[in-house]
Amino acid sequence: MSNIDQHKPPIEVCAAVVQHQNKVLLTLRPEDKKLGGYWEFPGGKIEAEETPQAGLAREIREELDIEIVVRSLLKTVSHSYEWGNVLIFAYNCTWKSGTIKHLEVADHRWVAPENLLDYDILAADRPIIKKLLR
Repeated sequence: MSNIDQHKPPIEVCAAVVQHQNKVLLTLRPEDKKLGGYWEFPGGKIEAEETPQAGLAREIREELDIEIVVRSLLKTVSHSYEWGNVLIFAYNCTWKSGTIKHLEVADHRWVAPENLLDYDILAADRPIIKKLLR
Protein backbone atom coordinates (compact mmCIF):
# COMPACT_ATOMS: atom_id res chain seq x y z
CA MET A 1 0.00 0.00 0.00
CA SER A 2 1.37 3.39 -1.02
CA ASN A 3 1.30 6.42 1.28
CA ILE A 4 0.60 8.79 -1.61
CA ASP A 5 -2.45 10.93 -1.03
CA GLN A 6 -4.46 10.01 -4.12
CA HIS A 7 -6.68 13.07 -3.61
CA LYS A 8 -3.80 15.52 -3.67
CA PRO A 9 -3.60 17.24 -7.08
CA PRO A 10 -0.53 16.33 -9.14
CA ILE A 11 2.44 18.68 -9.34
CA GLU A 12 2.22 20.37 -12.74
CA VAL A 13 5.52 20.61 -14.54
CA CYS A 14 6.64 21.56 -18.01
CA ALA A 15 9.39 19.97 -20.07
CA ALA A 16 11.26 21.37 -23.06
CA VAL A 17 12.03 19.04 -25.94
CA VAL A 18 14.62 21.37 -27.46
CA GLN A 19 15.72 20.21 -30.89
CA HIS A 20 18.79 21.68 -32.57
CA GLN A 21 20.73 20.28 -35.55
CA ASN A 22 18.82 16.97 -35.40
CA LYS A 23 19.64 16.43 -31.72
CA VAL A 24 17.62 16.79 -28.53
CA LEU A 25 18.76 18.48 -25.32
CA LEU A 26 18.97 16.38 -22.15
CA THR A 27 20.05 17.68 -18.74
CA LEU A 28 21.40 15.81 -15.72
CA ARG A 29 19.72 16.39 -12.36
CA PRO A 30 22.16 17.40 -9.60
CA GLU A 31 22.90 14.63 -7.09
CA ASP A 32 21.58 16.73 -4.18
CA LYS A 33 18.10 17.15 -5.73
CA LYS A 34 15.15 14.76 -5.71
CA LEU A 35 15.83 12.10 -8.39
CA GLY A 36 19.42 13.34 -8.65
CA GLY A 37 21.68 11.59 -11.14
CA TYR A 38 18.94 11.00 -13.70
CA TRP A 39 18.78 12.58 -17.13
CA GLU A 40 15.65 14.49 -18.14
CA PHE A 41 14.19 16.99 -20.51
CA PRO A 42 14.85 20.39 -18.89
CA GLY A 43 11.97 22.26 -17.30
CA GLY A 44 10.27 22.54 -13.96
CA LYS A 45 7.24 23.48 -11.92
CA ILE A 46 4.62 25.80 -13.35
CA GLU A 47 3.99 28.69 -10.96
CA ALA A 48 0.49 29.93 -10.06
CA GLU A 49 -0.86 32.46 -12.58
CA GLU A 50 1.68 31.28 -15.19
CA THR A 51 0.96 29.53 -18.47
CA PRO A 52 2.92 26.32 -19.09
CA GLN A 53 4.67 28.05 -22.01
CA ALA A 54 5.75 31.06 -19.91
CA GLY A 55 6.81 28.75 -17.08
CA LEU A 56 8.88 26.67 -19.45
CA ALA A 57 10.71 29.67 -20.91
CA ARG A 58 11.39 30.94 -17.35
CA GLU A 59 12.64 27.55 -16.13
CA ILE A 60 15.02 27.19 -19.08
CA ARG A 61 16.45 30.67 -18.39
CA GLU A 62 16.88 29.79 -14.69
CA GLU A 63 18.44 26.37 -15.31
CA LEU A 64 20.50 26.93 -18.47
CA ASP A 65 20.61 30.70 -19.19
CA ILE A 66 19.30 30.27 -22.74
CA GLU A 67 16.24 31.59 -24.55
CA ILE A 68 13.92 29.14 -26.27
CA VAL A 69 10.86 29.41 -28.47
CA VAL A 70 8.07 27.23 -27.05
CA ARG A 71 6.14 25.67 -29.91
CA SER A 72 3.46 22.96 -29.93
CA LEU A 73 2.47 20.62 -27.12
CA LEU A 74 4.15 17.29 -27.87
CA LYS A 75 2.73 15.11 -25.09
CA THR A 76 1.06 15.24 -21.69
CA VAL A 77 2.24 12.59 -19.22
CA SER A 78 0.76 11.63 -15.87
CA HIS A 79 3.22 9.72 -13.68
CA SER A 80 3.21 8.47 -10.09
CA TYR A 81 6.40 8.47 -8.05
CA GLU A 82 6.57 7.06 -4.52
CA TRP A 83 6.48 10.65 -3.17
CA GLY A 84 3.57 11.90 -5.31
CA ASN A 85 2.09 12.43 -8.76
CA VAL A 86 3.28 14.67 -11.55
CA LEU A 87 1.54 15.95 -14.65
CA ILE A 88 4.07 16.86 -17.34
CA PHE A 89 3.36 19.12 -20.29
CA ALA A 90 6.13 18.45 -22.83
CA TYR A 91 6.54 21.05 -25.56
CA ASN A 92 8.46 21.05 -28.82
CA CYS A 93 10.94 23.90 -28.52
CA THR A 94 13.74 25.50 -30.49
CA TRP A 95 16.86 27.16 -29.18
CA LYS A 96 16.66 30.90 -29.82
CA SER A 97 19.80 32.37 -28.22
CA GLY A 98 22.40 32.16 -25.48
CA THR A 99 25.15 29.78 -24.43
CA ILE A 100 24.22 26.92 -22.12
CA LYS A 101 25.43 27.35 -18.56
CA HIS A 102 24.89 24.74 -15.83
CA LEU A 103 23.03 27.02 -13.40
CA GLU A 104 20.68 24.40 -11.92
CA VAL A 105 21.75 21.26 -13.77
CA ALA A 106 24.82 19.03 -13.33
CA ASP A 107 25.46 18.54 -17.05
CA HIS A 108 23.84 18.54 -20.49
CA ARG A 109 24.08 16.57 -23.72
CA TRP A 110 22.78 16.97 -27.26
CA VAL A 111 21.55 13.47 -28.16
CA ALA A 112 20.27 11.95 -31.40
CA PRO A 113 16.63 10.93 -30.78
CA GLU A 114 17.35 7.25 -31.44
CA ASN A 115 20.00 7.31 -28.65
CA LEU A 116 17.86 8.95 -25.94
CA LEU A 117 16.98 5.65 -24.27
CA ASP A 118 20.70 4.88 -23.84
CA TYR A 119 20.65 7.41 -20.98
CA ASP A 120 19.34 6.82 -17.44
CA ILE A 121 16.18 8.86 -18.11
CA LEU A 122 13.54 9.74 -15.53
CA ALA A 123 10.65 7.27 -15.78
CA ALA A 124 8.17 10.11 -16.33
CA ASP A 125 10.12 11.29 -19.42
CA ARG A 126 10.18 7.89 -21.17
CA PRO A 127 6.71 8.27 -22.79
CA ILE A 128 7.89 11.58 -24.29
CA ILE A 129 10.83 9.79 -25.90
CA LYS A 130 8.52 7.09 -27.27
CA LYS A 131 6.33 9.80 -28.82
CA LEU A 132 9.41 11.48 -30.33
CA LEU A 133 10.58 8.23 -31.90
CA ARG A 134 7.25 7.56 -33.66
